[in-house]
Amino acid sequence: MRPTVARSILVATDLGPTSDAVLGAAGALAAAQGAALHVVHALDLTGTPYAGAAGGDRTFPGRVAQAERMLAEQVARTVPAGVEVGTREVVIYEPHKAIRDRAAAAAADLVVLGPHRRRRLADAFLGSTAHRLIRSTEAPCLVGRAELALPLRRIVVPLDLSELARGALDAALSWGGALGGGEAGPSAARVDVVHVVPRYLEDGDSPFDRSAIGPELRREVEEAMRRHPEPGWEVRVELVSGDSPAEEIVSYAGREGADLLVLATHGHGAAQRALVGSVASAVARTATVPVLLVPPSLWRNPPAEHGA
Repeated sequence: MRPTVARSILVATDLGPTSDAVLGAAGALAAAQGAALHVVHALDLTGTPYAGAAGGDRTFPGRVAQAERMLAEQVARTVPAGVEVGTREVVIYEPHKAIRDRAAAAAADLVVLGPHRRRRLADAFLGSTAHRLIRSTEAPCLVGRAELALPLRRIVVPLDLSELARGALDAALSWGGALGGGEAGPSAARVDVVHVVPRYLEDGDSPFDRSAIGPELRREVEEAMRRHPEPGWEVRVELVSGDSPAEEIVSYAGREGADLLVLATHGHGAAQRALVGSVASAVARTATVPVLLVPPSLWRNPPAEHGA
């Protein structure tokens, strides 16, 4: 039996056209996993009425009815046939809190959302909704502006030998086992483990010796594969050079035709720094493929048995 990565999925939409791909990805995942699908739109009454509805009613009940109508239409055109939508709600609340609370109520083990638009210059990287949600929820978040290609054939996971990155590698192998497919069989997926070497280390007076890091990376991969003994794995370790880790990761994923990028997040941290982690946040903001962000609740306490 293939492992399960989601039994309950919550997808958030801003009702705009870019959310069509987000709902489509969530619906495809629900179909593949046999998961319950829940849909939420957080109605922001401080904003303007929806641009796509000419002559929209600006009254409170009118705007709620308008949002509910647009949500029903979007679900009908994007969620695959045969996928039952368990709940479909318009919630009048701050978007990230509405999504967080609905995820808890639905016992969601995956939240799917788009990067969303930024509303203030101070919003960090992803836009206020995605950024605030990712640092406050215990469920992994799939962020993307494109459809998720299933079955997964190629997954890219950056690895820097930290506890953080090990959690992302575990998640990548779990998703590959649950949703992978390729020439080797229905459970096979290729996982590219990428380590970015800062260019200045290789251009200095004492150039960085790549042979020193390769064995360490392979040991990490071997240990992770022992934790995930599903058959059919093809795991490749790649070292690339660059001035910006995020740019190199996004470039590598595009060049190699990745279906999914997987990174772990820092969670809460000091001094309101980029709590998602600057690299993970920048990747999620700029990548053209979906990005799975794994919270500390998973990478610090991985399940004892995957797919149980």
